[in-house]
Amino acid sequence: MRRLDLGLGVCSEYADANESRSVYLTFDDGPHSICTPDVLDVLAVHNAPATFFVIGVYAGEQP
Repeated sequence: MRRLDLGLGVCSEYADANESRSVYLTFDDGPHSICTPDVLDVLAVHNAPATFFVIGVYAGEQP
């Protein structure tokens, strides 16, 4: 596992045992009724998997 300093005050951690070229997409603080459908459409067009982290407030509103 290595930490990448992106120079923007944001760091990302990654691990890749087989040295393949991969991108891991994660989306936090959702879902949002306006933004999330657009994100899902773009992901579908590119057949790209992603991980969504749902915050408690939204999980309670949309179980």
